[in-house]
Amino acid sequence: MKKLISIFVLACSVQQLSAQDLPSSQSVPIDSLKQALQSTTNDTLRMVLTNNIQNYYFISNSNLDSALLYSKQFLQLTQKLHYKIDEAYAYDAVGLYMSFLAHPQTLGTLFKGIRIAEDPTAEKNILPKKYLTMMIYWVEDFKALLDKNHWQPKFFRTLILASLYNDLGSAYANTMYNQEKGFYYLYKAIDIYKAAQDSTDLAIAYHDIARYFSSINQYDSCLYYAQESLSVLMNKKQPIIVPDMALIGTMYYKKGNVSKALTFLRKSIETNLRYGMGTGVGEFWLPYYTFAEYHFEKGNGDSSLYYAKKAFEHVKTPADEQKVSALLAKVYQVTGKPDSAAKYFELALSYNDIVNNIDRKRLLQTQDFEEQLRQQALEKTKNKIKVYSLLGGITMLLLIAGMLLINNRRRKKINILLQQKNQKIESTLVELKSTQTQLIQKEKMASLGELTAGIAHEIHNPLNFVNNFSEVSNELIDEMNVELDKGYIEEAKAIAADVKQNLEKINHHGKRADAIVKGMLQHSQISSGQKESTDINKLADEYLRLSYHGLRAKDKLFNATMKTDYDDTIGNVNIIQQDIGRVILNLINNAFYAVAEKKKQSGNEYEPTVSVSTKKDGDKVFIRVKDNGNGIPQKILDKIFQPFFTTKPTGQGTALGLSLSYDIIKAHGGEIKVETKEGEGTTFIIVLAIV
Repeated sequence: MKKLISIFVLACSVQQLSAQDLPSSQSVPIDSLKQALQSTTNDTLRMVLTNNIQNYYFISNSNLDSALLYSKQFLQLTQKLHYKIDEAYAYDAVGLYMSFLAHPQTLGTLFKGIRIAEDPTAEKNILPKKYLTMMIYWVEDFKALLDKNHWQPKFFRTLILASLYNDLGSAYANTMYNQEKGFYYLYKAIDIYKAAQDSTDLAIAYHDIARYFSSINQYDSCLYYAQESLSVLMNKKQPIIVPDMALIGTMYYKKGNVSKALTFLRKSIETNLRYGMGTGVGEFWLPYYTFAEYHFEKGNGDSSLYYAKKAFEHVKTPADEQKVSALLAKVYQVTGKPDSAAKYFELALSYNDIVNNIDRKRLLQTQDFEEQLRQQALEKTKNKIKVYSLLGGITMLLLIAGMLLINNRRRKKINILLQQKNQKIESTLVELKSTQTQLIQKEKMASLGELTAGIAHEIHNPLNFVNNFSEVSNELIDEMNVELDKGYIEEAKAIAADVKQNLEKINHHGKRADAIVKGMLQHSQISSGQKESTDINKLADEYLRLSYHGLRAKDKLFNATMKTDYDDTIGNVNIIQQDIGRVILNLINNAFYAVAEKKKQSGNEYEPTVSVSTKKDGDKVFIRVKDNGNGIPQKILDKIFQPFFTTKPTGQGTALGLSLSYDIIKAHGGEIKVETKEGEGTTFIIVLAIV
């Protein structure tokens, strides 16, 4: 992961620089990198260069002391420039080198990096991907991962956190031999690598677990994890598989399977030589060491010495140097070279002092203990927060419960009040409906009252005819009896014919009177609500005459011209006859009232005129009632259809006529409109659909 994450740093660490400005650690000698570092004052460029140099010393040269030195400079620059993700990466690099060098500050350094990488706010300051300028080990794999995850800052931070977990777990397992904590952090890294589909770093994590089991001589467990690592990397072309093959070969040798062991060991050496990775950090020394042990046990002193020296050339960490030095001391002792044996024995002791330094272990344990205390304090803080949150939640629930209880009581009171008000409203509604019914009936009776004189006039004429023809017929019967007594049959028959003709006239005028009475009764009754086929023209004409004669009966001096224009093509229309008749009558009454009022004001020069006309237009019938009265003022025009609005003096009318007329027409699916001009007159227009 250390090698892989270096790519990210380059992508996220360079500001206002082009790729050509940054020398690569592979393509440019280390002296050129150092010279570029000395010549620039740009801190961002210095940060990138120190990263390149520390990578060079770690990957290409395996000079861990130099790598640690430049990684610390890299860390200082990331802190100065406030690049938090880069700072976490820098802590990882420093901690990794410290771990290889058995440094006592290893755990503390890695924990600092973890605390930064675990904080999502570290993602805020991320530089563009165009600053990816160095092409180092496994770069193609990492570039593919970056492209797949759209270069998301969260993805970068997560992989750095995984690398820190991996290196911390390896430090616990392979430096402090604390399996529980080592595996805890290693498996946290493994989970992230699996989710990110980062096979290369997943293999490294498995390899670190294998190294731990190797150090405690659990060969089967070591073999399992080394094979897991190798299986993940079998499709890789890089020499990363060398340490796994070396570890697998060594484990087979420890288990006594020499043939398999030698096969894997030879493959690891061949691969190492093919890719030129002899100086890399890792188990590149291990196959030579195991071959040296194999030849030592076989009694091949010269071969054992050859492979032990080769192992010493490749070894880099104090722990591994102590192990190889001890083997060289044994081989030199057996081959009769005591001076060389003593030299390497002393060297082994010095490395042992470094690895097993009591103060170092004590400091590592202190760092581990401090981290435990920090985690415990953090856990206590979290628990306190949970407790306070719980108490706050309980308090809030109690407040809510209290509020709900108060609201519930208030709601009950409100419901009781609402129920009482609803009862009052229902009672008032019943009274209003009753009053409305009475008002409507009053309006009917008022209009009927206005018709009374007209009806009396209309009935008077047929009754006069009935009376007259009855008297004449009575006299004719007397004459017919006289003629019969004289025996004049023909004269009697002629008189009988006249009587019959008179009776027919009596019957005709009687029916006429009956029709007028029935109409009056029908007008006064409650509407049935049933539509009937009705002759609109006849209905309008009948109410025009009745209204006129009614007004004449009240005012003998009143006279008006009545004009009619009925469209004979209308035919019958389905309407509620009583309701539409009431509307027409109301409009005609208002028209006669309007011309009568203007007549009183204008004198003889004014000729009152009321016109009633009907017209069919498509599927609609238009009934117009027009007068040449004073018209309706514009300021009250919007109010004329409102209930109880009237311009008549108090006591004249019910002030419901136009309101009821409007409702009736709307109930028929029609409309009632008004056209008026002050001083010239008004026209009411009823529009009904022909059904």
